[in-house]
Amino acid sequence: MVNLNKLVKNRFADLLAKRGSTRVMIQVKGTETGGGKFGALPEPARALHALASHLDAHAVYALVHLTPNGPVIRFGTAEDAAALADQRIADYPGILRFHLFIDGFEHTAEDFQDLLP
Repeated sequence: MVNLNKLVKNRFADLLAKRGSTRVMIQVKGTETGGGKFGALPEPARALHALASHLDAHAVYALVHLTPNGPVIRFGTAEDAAALADQRIADYPGILRFHLFIDGFEHTAEDFQDLLP
Protein backbone atom coordinates (compact mmCIF):
# COMPACT_ATOMS: atom_id res chain seq x y z
CA MET A 1 0.00 0.00 0.00
CA VAL A 2 1.29 3.45 -0.93
CA ASN A 3 0.25 6.69 0.76
CA LEU A 4 -0.24 8.95 -2.26
CA ASN A 5 -0.43 12.03 -0.05
CA LYS A 6 3.27 11.60 0.77
CA LEU A 7 4.28 11.24 -2.89
CA VAL A 8 2.26 13.81 -4.78
CA LYS A 9 -0.23 16.54 -4.12
CA ASN A 10 -3.48 15.20 -5.44
CA ARG A 11 -7.09 15.63 -4.54
CA PHE A 12 -8.50 12.42 -5.88
CA ALA A 13 -7.05 9.48 -3.92
CA ASP A 14 -5.21 8.98 -0.65
CA LEU A 15 -3.95 5.43 -1.08
CA LEU A 16 -2.90 3.05 -3.80
CA ALA A 17 -3.18 -0.65 -2.96
CA LYS A 18 -2.00 -3.53 -5.10
CA ARG A 19 -2.39 -7.28 -4.82
CA GLY A 20 -1.19 -9.29 -7.78
CA SER A 21 -2.38 -7.48 -10.89
CA THR A 22 -5.28 -5.73 -9.09
CA ARG A 23 -4.76 -2.06 -8.27
CA VAL A 24 -7.14 0.03 -6.18
CA MET A 25 -7.09 3.80 -5.69
CA ILE A 26 -8.75 4.70 -2.38
CA GLN A 27 -10.18 8.03 -1.26
CA VAL A 28 -10.56 8.07 2.54
CA LYS A 29 -13.30 10.17 4.11
CA GLY A 30 -13.84 10.40 7.84
CA THR A 31 -16.31 11.91 10.27
CA GLU A 32 -17.16 12.06 13.95
CA THR A 33 -20.70 13.34 13.40
CA GLY A 34 -23.49 11.56 15.24
CA GLY A 35 -25.32 10.73 12.04
CA GLY A 36 -22.22 9.57 10.17
CA LYS A 37 -22.52 12.29 7.54
CA PHE A 38 -19.65 12.66 5.09
CA GLY A 39 -18.80 15.60 2.91
CA ALA A 40 -18.45 14.23 -0.60
CA LEU A 41 -19.27 15.78 -3.95
CA PRO A 42 -20.03 13.96 -7.20
CA GLU A 43 -17.37 15.68 -9.34
CA PRO A 44 -14.29 14.47 -7.40
CA ALA A 45 -15.77 10.96 -7.21
CA ARG A 46 -16.23 10.94 -11.00
CA ALA A 47 -12.70 12.28 -11.46
CA LEU A 48 -11.28 9.50 -9.26
CA HIS A 49 -13.21 6.91 -11.26
CA ALA A 50 -11.92 8.37 -14.56
CA LEU A 51 -8.31 8.51 -13.34
CA ALA A 52 -8.44 4.96 -11.98
CA SER A 53 -9.98 3.68 -15.22
CA HIS A 54 -7.21 5.38 -17.20
CA LEU A 55 -4.62 3.65 -15.00
CA ASP A 56 -6.41 0.27 -15.19
CA ALA A 57 -7.26 0.42 -11.48
CA HIS A 58 -10.41 0.38 -9.37
CA ALA A 59 -11.69 3.51 -7.61
CA VAL A 60 -12.99 3.08 -4.07
CA TYR A 61 -14.14 5.32 -1.22
CA ALA A 62 -13.35 4.22 2.34
CA LEU A 63 -15.77 5.92 4.71
CA VAL A 64 -14.59 5.96 8.32
CA HIS A 65 -17.18 6.90 10.94
CA LEU A 66 -15.46 7.46 14.29
CA THR A 67 -17.92 6.50 17.03
CA PRO A 68 -17.55 6.14 20.83
CA ASN A 69 -17.53 2.36 20.26
CA GLY A 70 -14.70 2.54 17.72
CA PRO A 71 -14.50 3.21 14.00
CA VAL A 72 -17.10 1.91 11.57
CA ILE A 73 -15.54 1.51 8.13
CA ARG A 74 -17.53 0.94 4.97
CA PHE A 75 -16.44 0.85 1.34
CA GLY A 76 -18.09 1.80 -1.92
CA THR A 77 -17.05 2.50 -5.47
CA ALA A 78 -16.38 6.03 -6.64
CA GLU A 79 -19.24 5.58 -9.11
CA ASP A 80 -21.59 4.78 -6.22
CA ALA A 81 -20.30 7.78 -4.27
CA ALA A 82 -21.03 10.08 -7.22
CA ALA A 83 -24.52 8.62 -7.70
CA LEU A 84 -25.39 8.92 -4.00
CA ALA A 85 -24.11 12.49 -3.86
CA ASP A 86 -26.04 13.40 -7.03
CA GLN A 87 -29.23 11.92 -5.56
CA ARG A 88 -28.77 13.69 -2.22
CA ILE A 89 -28.26 17.02 -3.99
CA ALA A 90 -31.32 16.44 -6.21
CA ASP A 91 -33.49 15.57 -3.19
CA TYR A 92 -32.50 18.61 -1.14
CA PRO A 93 -34.19 21.94 -1.90
CA GLY A 94 -31.37 24.16 -0.58
CA ILE A 95 -27.59 24.09 -0.38
CA LEU A 96 -26.16 21.04 1.34
CA ARG A 97 -23.09 20.94 3.51
CA PHE A 98 -23.10 17.13 3.55
CA HIS A 99 -23.81 15.21 0.37
CA LEU A 100 -23.17 11.58 1.21
CA PHE A 101 -24.19 9.31 4.05
CA ILE A 102 -22.28 6.28 5.36
CA ASP A 103 -25.37 4.06 5.25
CA GLY A 104 -25.17 4.09 1.46
CA PHE A 105 -22.16 1.76 1.63
CA GLU A 106 -22.47 -1.78 2.94
CA HIS A 107 -19.14 -3.38 2.07
CA THR A 108 -16.73 -4.09 4.92
CA ALA A 109 -13.10 -5.18 4.86
CA GLU A 110 -14.25 -8.80 4.96
CA ASP A 111 -16.19 -8.53 1.70
CA PHE A 112 -14.08 -5.84 0.02
CA GLN A 113 -13.26 -8.16 -2.87
CA ASP A 114 -16.98 -8.21 -3.78
CA LEU A 115 -16.69 -4.52 -4.72
CA LEU A 116 -14.26 -5.25 -7.51
CA PRO A 117 -15.64 -6.64 -10.76
